Amino acid sequence: MSSVSPAVPSENEAESAPAPRPTAAPQPLQVTGVRASDAERETTVNRLSEAAVEGRLTLEELGIRVGAAYGATTRAELEQVLVDLPVATPVATSDLAPEVRKPRKPKRRWVVSVMGENHRRGRWRMSGRTTVVTVMGETGLDLRGAILEGHQAQISTYTLMGETKVIVPKGVEVEVTGFVLMGSRKVRVEDAPLRPGTPSVHIRCFGMMGEVRVESR
Repeated sequence: MSSVSPAVPSENEAESAPAPRPTAAPQPLQVTGVRASDAERETTVNRLSEAAVEGRLTLEELGIRVGAAYGATTRAELEQVLVDLPVATPVATSDLAPEVRKPRKPKRRWVVSVMGENHRRGRWRMSGRTTVVTVMGETGLDLRGAILEGHQAQISTYTLMGETKVIVPKGVEVEVTGFVLMGSRKVRVEDAPLRPGTPSVHIRCFGMMGEVRVESR
């Protein structure tokens, strides 16, 4: 019997074999600055809410900055959100009189339109309780530039043979209740993700032979 010797690769075959590729070392994540914690983000959002109540931010500005605060990675990014706001000064509870610590009912403000037009837009101050009366006229409330006096806003609309329109910014919680007799009530609020820390808006509609529209932009 003849023995079979194992095949030996030739010199050319050995030179053509691909060399093993070196494994690339993992690159470290580049983060400039100290990372922010969840507690620091919540503190920033609380300060933004206080600034909105103080009249320093509109409802739309508040929503944008709250989104930036929750999306911040570092402390420097959080500081940028508050760069043009003063530092809140804590007030000792012992320095407050008992009647000051009691929650006060927000003052009611009226927006009336009788056989005419009344539009609130741009930067304007809105009470926590607003009553809108429209009689054979047209009333419009644009809340995107409104400055709220609290963390909740309640709007009561009474429409008789007229039109009432309310515009709310996207990402704000909106609740619409009520009815319109011999008329229409149209609610077109975009199903956008709610922004934590933004005020909630409750709109109560009552009308007859008129139209009430609520929409987000």
